[in-house]
Amino acid sequence: MIKRRAKGSLQWFLEKDSKTHPIHDNNHLEFHICGQDAFTAIEKDIRAAVSSIDLVLWGFDPGMELVRKGNVWPRGTTYGDLLTAKAREGVKVRLLVFYAHTPFVGWVPGYNIASNLVNNVPDIGSLSGIPWPTLPTELSAPDTVGKSASEVMELRQEYCRSWWRIALRGGFTNLEIRLRKAYPDAIGKNVGKYLPGSVRTLTEAAGMMEIGTHHQKPILIDYAPDKANATKANSCGYVMGLNSVTDYWDTNEHRFNDPLREYSPEGAFWTKPWRLKPYRDYAIRVQGEALYSLNKNFVEGWDNASGYGMANGASIFSSSLEKERKSAHPKDLPVARGARCRAQVLRTFPEKEDATILKAYVLAASNAVNYIYVENQYFQLDGWPRMIKQLREQYCQAMMQAGAKPADIAPLNMFVVIPQPERAEMVPNTYDTINQLGQGRSIGAYDTLVQGRRKGDPKNSGGLIVKDSLKTAPANPRAELEALGIKTVVAMLMTYDAGKEAEHIRIKKRDNDAQEAEAKAKAKAEEKAKAEAKAKAEAEAEAEAEAKNRAKNNTDAEVKKEKDDDLDTGNYSEYNVIPRSYREIYIHSKLMFVDDVYTTLGSANLNARSMAGDSELNICTEEWAFTKAARKRVWGNLAGKDLDGAEGTKKDVETTRSSWLDLMDQNKKNKLAGHPPENNSFIHPFEDPRGEPLVRLA
Repeated sequence: MIKRRAKGSLQWFLEKDSKTHPIHDNNHLEFHICGQDAFTAIEKDIRAAVSSIDLVLWGFDPGMELVRKGNVWPRGTTYGDLLTAKAREGVKVRLLVFYAHTPFVGWVPGYNIASNLVNNVPDIGSLSGIPWPTLPTELSAPDTVGKSASEVMELRQEYCRSWWRIALRGGFTNLEIRLRKAYPDAIGKNVGKYLPGSVRTLTEAAGMMEIGTHHQKPILIDYAPDKANATKANSCGYVMGLNSVTDYWDTNEHRFNDPLREYSPEGAFWTKPWRLKPYRDYAIRVQGEALYSLNKNFVEGWDNASGYGMANGASIFSSSLEKERKSAHPKDLPVARGARCRAQVLRTFPEKEDATILKAYVLAASNAVNYIYVENQYFQLDGWPRMIKQLREQYCQAMMQAGAKPADIAPLNMFVVIPQPERAEMVPNTYDTINQLGQGRSIGAYDTLVQGRRKGDPKNSGGLIVKDSLKTAPANPRAELEALGIKTVVAMLMTYDAGKEAEHIRIKKRDNDAQEAEAKAKAKAEEKAKAEAKAKAEAEAEAEAEAKNRAKNNTDAEVKKEKDDDLDTGNYSEYNVIPRSYREIYIHSKLMFVDDVYTTLGSANLNARSMAGDSELNICTEEWAFTKAARKRVWGNLAGKDLDGAEGTKKDVETTRSSWLDLMDQNKKNKLAGHPPENNSFIHPFEDPRGEPLVRLA
């Protein structure tokens, strides 16, 4: 009797889209965690460039330092100085930047009221869109030794403003900027084609179409160099969620108030400096055939850049970069030693009716049998977990028809790591999505309204937005998930003030609206607790003086314990808030792992805007060794190396999920008690105290 064994593989790539999105062999991929790691690698590659540097940007901050040492700006070579220096060496530098001039988006990305003080991008409208010529100019970051925090911020602002003014007028030799805008009609058509019904209100639709963006962030270095530079070219690229703006620079330690991060304009200048909040994101460095698709995306955008007014766009006089590079084919690209990854570059691009990132998320989730890990800034597409549950139901039915018992079907573990929504208007879509995973109660006030409307409670039924949420909200999501064998964890990330810095800092507001709402709720609860304690003390005083004193002491101790998030009552300036001992790590990530096989990473959030509206770019791979190594690094960094998922077996993943829940619960208790987290971990139960907003935004 002859026995044979075979090993098969699921389809992970979008094979039907391979003509427009080729599946590339022979790639070497490197996974980078957070800004310090990624930007250090990017600076090294830019310095090694000999032919070209092509940047696709949602925002660009010429004052940010990619590599940092010291506590005061500039802590290293600024991005602006780095690029102009390479341009002077003869390397062609191109920046393709999204720009929209509307009442809502009158800025180059990254520039808004909150970032005025660092001025990482200018209001191009002030330049009237006229390409006034500027003679070749040199500019470098100023010396700030001995300057105060406010003086440093002013010098940084002026440097950034000057850099943009010169660059937009062609004043830096060999450096060119082109601007491009989004097209509302194309966005509306693409959303209607791929996600019909996902946009529920007129405000959502208007916001998505009129504030549509080009949200891509890839970098391409030394693509198709000339013969003179071919042998020394540093051909590589990056696909990432990181913006080239100082806010996104952080270490994977996510220190509470890291001096390597920029000054926050919310901090008082007379106290210990308050730094920008911790940020989390990733990048993948690419070598090999996949650079072909990164180049295709770049030249298409470059050759069709709309510009602004008469300036900074492609014109009939511009040479075609696509034609210049058409002779370079995937097989001609240099292959790094040890390259083993197959990869596919995916996009959302409304002008081309492209939604391959959405298709990839659907396909990868449909293949999952062990775990799905999602770390995403905007987890706001409730149709995606609904689809997963439908597929899981079909899978369970097929297994039982084949003779399996429910206990024989291994669970599907879903790990979701998200931030508190940055705007209250994003709470409803976040709620709708995590409620599909049985976690709606973590947005307590909003969930109370949804459940109140379900029960017909006139006092807790909310308005039209809550009514919309109820339409898709399962009656008993946890029982539904239990029946399907889907086990979930939804976490947020927080860092602790280990150095006891908060008591020496005063700020005028907290990092986001959710924390402001939580502080108000906490203050209200404290007032109620104090009133109740006082009443109890007075009642006991009538019976026994000793009980009265004991009650008073307990009351004083309780108030003192909660004081760390109170207002500085003796401070009458606007900077009268004492920071909490825990600070949220803002998740800007767009990462997914599936079953230690599949990875996708890039600029796309898990919401309708990124999946069909804004232009986005991701890369995906089915290389198990790459995915497993990246997963262990990510999970170990968030929860501790003992909770990194080990070998990724079904037992390992199930044990890890259960341990994460235990750790998150303990960290919540530690936070309430003012104690540090367990083992320097970051994971906490996701919570948001906000209720129904006035409008819903995608």
